[in-house]
Amino acid sequence: MKILLIKPPLNPNMMATSRGEPLELEYLAAAVQDHNVAILDMRIDKRLSKKLDEFKPEVVGITAYTCDANTAKQVLCEVKKHNKNIKTVIGGHHATFQPGDFALPYVDAIFLRMADYSFKEYVDALEDGEDVHHIKNIALVKTGGLYFTEQEFQRIDLDSIPFPSRYLTAPYRNRYRDLMKNKTAFILTSRGCPYRCTFCACWKMMGGRYVYRKPESVVDELAQLPEETELICFADDNTLHSIQRAWRLSQLIKERKINKRFSLYARADTIVKHPDLIESLRDAGLEYITVGLESFRDNELETLNKKTSVRTNEEAIRILKRLEVSISAHLIVHPHYTHKDFEELFQYVCRMCLYRVAYTILTPLPGTDLYAENLDSFAIRDTDYFDFVHSILPTKLDRREFYSLYAELYRKTYSLKRYFHSAAGSFRSLWGRPGNMARYKSDRISLFRIFLINTFGLPWYLKVRNFYKSEPIMVYSGSP
Repeated sequence: MKILLIKPPLNPNMMATSRGEPLELEYLAAAVQDHNVAILDMRIDKRLSKKLDEFKPEVVGITAYTCDANTAKQVLCEVKKHNKNIKTVIGGHHATFQPGDFALPYVDAIFLRMADYSFKEYVDALEDGEDVHHIKNIALVKTGGLYFTEQEFQRIDLDSIPFPSRYLTAPYRNRYRDLMKNKTAFILTSRGCPYRCTFCACWKMMGGRYVYRKPESVVDELAQLPEETELICFADDNTLHSIQRAWRLSQLIKERKINKRFSLYARADTIVKHPDLIESLRDAGLEYITVGLESFRDNELETLNKKTSVRTNEEAIRILKRLEVSISAHLIVHPHYTHKDFEELFQYVCRMCLYRVAYTILTPLPGTDLYAENLDSFAIRDTDYFDFVHSILPTKLDRREFYSLYAELYRKTYSLKRYFHSAAGSFRSLWGRPGNMARYKSDRISLFRIFLINTFGLPWYLKVRNFYKSEPIMVYSGSP
């Protein structure tokens, strides 16, 4: 069968800062590689009608996060208008937790949870003219509602799944870059997470399980990545949960001479418990770690069920600075924040000398405990705005004032003064150390690009300040 997999265009409210390869579609394509498969990345190429005319697919599949759900619907609607006989299917996080949002006349099937096995079974059944009601973990759109097939958390052997079909995105490869404009490639080494944070649903997608690939398989894939890749991004929710596996992975990268820079996510408590592992990974090519610090207050960390502390976070920061591994810190801005809270957050960032910071507004995504607990008090229900930079919950401050302080937080964080302070401090610490100047140069270029984007990105700054003008607000004040 001819199968077209689509990455939807970004919704109009999003402020694109980076663009990674659609790894989820490359995996799906690999699962049905015995069929004729194509990938259309509509973030780059929006010529949907042209692709439908030329490729003539029999099945069109799309996946989307919550903030892309409406855009995905529009794409599937256009596909059905083009040819009503095309089978249209959707999967991913939002489809799993809000399948009713896709009970629409232009959608045929909804894939729930991971679709590594179910998508192939569905396509094979269509090709053979067989009934699809026996396929587990899907919802079929019927007149009057959805028909759910048998639901279960299937055990997935990640080592048995074929490597992603990256050749299908080769035409777009030069456009897959991070915020610092590095040519990137994603690699997945595990799925799920053993923790139960209230703002995250990735652990629910896997039924609470954490599964991972053998290090040998991971390194085999690393060796096959496109030569032009400048930065390899480990796309796991928790790459380092299995310490023994992480040690073996570090060893194999060195033995196989995979001379690439890479980044990954890690918990602060893992860094504190295993600084020697981080040092080994640094020597293998680790350039920076994204750490979900989430808050500078213990009571907020407890509310989020993060299972860590401010003290642990700060020790992790000190360890990474000592090891000269760059830190990409994520901190959550709560809707109840006042002037004092914004100022204290910024002062914390200054005190800890954090220069690569992402501030995300607390967002109750479908499937999270946070969503269930706050559903009745939402200020915005349009999923276009579930993008971590709009406040879905009511704000304590007037929304105009809240967004003004939020935009100002970014402007101050990436100010010219802080950039040069960072550059000077790093230069002093690395001066005279053989082999480290290349790392210094790379990090400074990266930070300078962020500085330019934020300090001279006046349209971006003004857009954030004026969010309140275009939001479909239901209420304007009150406690979340």
